[in-house]
Amino acid sequence: MKIPVYMISGFLGSGKTTILLNMIEECKRKGLKAGIILNELGEKNVEEEYFEGQYLKQLLNGCICCTIQDDLKETLRSFVGENIDLLLIEGTGVANPLDIEDALISPEFIEVFDLSSMISIVDGSSFLEYQNIFASSKEIRQLLNEQISCATMVIVNKMDLTKPAALSKIDKKINGILKRNVPVFKTSFGKLETQQLFDKRYVISNLNAHQKQSHKEHQHNHSMIRSVQIKDVPTMNRILLNQWVEQLPKEVLRGKGIVEFTETPGLFLIQFSSGKLRLERVKGRGMLPVIILIGDALNEEKLNQSFHELIAANFEM
Repeated sequence: MKIPVYMISGFLGSGKTTILLNMIEECKRKGLKAGIILNELGEKNVEEEYFEGQYLKQLLNGCICCTIQDDLKETLRSFVGENIDLLLIEGTGVANPLDIEDALISPEFIEVFDLSSMISIVDGSSFLEYQNIFASSKEIRQLLNEQISCATMVIVNKMDLTKPAALSKIDKKINGILKRNVPVFKTSFGKLETQQLFDKRYVISNLNAHQKQSHKEHQHNHSMIRSVQIKDVPTMNRILLNQWVEQLPKEVLRGKGIVEFTETPGLFLIQFSSGKLRLERVKGRGMLPVIILIGDALNEEKLNQSFHELIAANFEM
């Protein structure tokens, strides 16, 4: 019997991991064993604690749609013959889902895996800005379109941060990209009737024609998007962190990390997306403080310099 596969894609900070965790919780509730492939652009997964006790395989420091696609295939092979009920794949925020689809329906894997759904998450609060030719690069606009155009369902997330006046423009833009009869759901905090996520929506309509399109022909529209790591992160003041985040260049599209504050003992997971900084206390067993930023043509040296200059200035006061 084939293993159902659910692929989760979406741009940086759209809420992919929240949806993935909701699906994992539903699997637990139903007594299903899920295999999970999690891909990160950075060298570390600071959200690892979320997946404690799960059958998780991580692909770090690269994108499974191009630079580490061979690693994806090797990881898929490792699930062949395993006792799992389904497989969940979360690509990076800049992954082209078509390349992951190609791997799953290739002759090697099509008799093992049953691609059930290609779920695309959209950040409603920033979607129109990313589509604006004056506010984003051509690469980002093409990538967003690719993530939506191949979807079998779309979730427009972060409705709580989305201006009501923008809704009709978002709908019109998305509907102009989608294939016919693809459902669109609107959510806040990724809250959606869970069964909708597990419905089988993918159908191979013309496999032979599709397979002629090698993954090498798909454009990788993220050559300038990279992750950088802020090194030697000290224990700091929470207000200081906010000050630094507020002055980050607009090219920083996503941030995450583990930090320790002077005024509060323990470690915190930080999440920066959609212009908002969120904090969550974590156990962080064995983890050292680290901050990872992802964005368009980031300058690692300048970002590290700005961070440590702010820290140094604060200590001198």
